[in-house]
Amino acid sequence: MNNDLVSAHSPDEFFVCAYQVGNVINDYNSFNKFDCKESDLVNIDTPTVINLFRSGSLVYSTSKSLYEASLNQSNPHASDTIKIKILAPLADKKDTKKLVIGVMIKGQIQSEVIEDVKAEDKSDDSTIKRTFTFDRKTDIGLIQIGDRFHACVASEDLRPPEGSECEKRIVKTLAKVSGLYAR
Repeated sequence: MNNDLVSAHSPDEFFVCAYQVGNVINDYNSFNKFDCKESDLVNIDTPTVINLFRSGSLVYSTSKSLYEASLNQSNPHASDTIKIKILAPLADKKDTKKLVIGVMIKGQIQSEVIEDVKAEDKSDDSTIKRTFTFDRKTDIGLIQIGDRFHACVASEDLRPPEGSECEKRIVKTLAKVSGLYAR
């Protein structure tokens, strides 16, 4: 399977998130029920099955607990945007030419293609850094403390083992940049 960015192969990683939304206008400041799952692509010729909203999943309960704890704290520095910084360490893959970084939070997706990694990489530890800015107001509610974000880094040059690798974190503050190492 191919797209404009990368060819999919087993065991590339991916993630899926689903949000259960009711009346968005009435529930805008509430914490939407959601579930996310990260997995490896099993086969490119048949669907990889992902189960969401299973009774044993702690994704939502962990996030909601953090959200509820944050309601008792004032957050005077919260803005209308949230920043997520992705760090892609490439010390073991210094020959990487093209790199794709994709980030998702609360249904919003942003990506960037780095066409020439060697020209880009100025760090001593060969880490590519990108900061993405998201509007906190989404179609399914405000991005809140407790919301989960995902990042995937992909390149044909990252094989073996994967051409894409995904990671996840939970937003713990709205006032500072949230960081995530992905690769």
